[in-house]
Amino acid sequence: MSIDYTILGVLIESPAHGYSIKKYLLENFSRHFGVNDGQLYPSLGRLEARGWIRKRVVHQRRSPAKHLYRVTPAGNAAFFEWLSGSGDSGEAEPVRYDFYWRHAFLQRCGFFRHLGPEQVAQQGAVELGRVSQQIADLEGVQERMDQDAADPYRRMIVEYGVRYQKMRRDWLAELLEISAGSAARSPRVAGRSS
Repeated sequence: MSIDYTILGVLIESPAHGYSIKKYLLENFSRHFGVNDGQLYPSLGRLEARGWIRKRVVHQRRSPAKHLYRVTPAGNAAFFEWLSGSGDSGEAEPVRYDFYWRHAFLQRCGFFRHLGPEQVAQQGAVELGRVSQQIADLEGVQERMDQDAADPYRRMIVEYGVRYQKMRRDWLAELLEISAGSAARSPRVAGRSS
């Protein structure tokens, strides 16, 4: 449900239409924290149903009409209650192993014993490349934020992402070491289980 509050926060800064909200998140939080239409528009619908935002149709001459969203007093109160940490925002504690369910690589890793060490090493190397690229992307975002004197709290969010990806990189390096040690000990045939 935090996406609802994030969108409220964007609208508190300025009334906006859907595309502007997506653009704002992209520019202010980086592409990694953007929302897609399947998240944005249902959230706007929930916020409007709660009476936290109001939609006004803005007709344009040569383009389709836009829906301009504005925060209501009730939405303003709900947002600041959530922001202050008081009240029940409806946010549940994350699932104990949500990190597992969010990463297909970790799910596959649980069954790597059925692969040969070379195949494990290959998958690990591909994942390591992805993580390294994410680190480089986030560090680029940090540099742009530093140049633009961005909000320090938003910069800390990106810093969290960098540290998290570096932890993943270190973990993958250990996985590759285990795979290399396994290759030296066990010449198993790939695709066969024991």
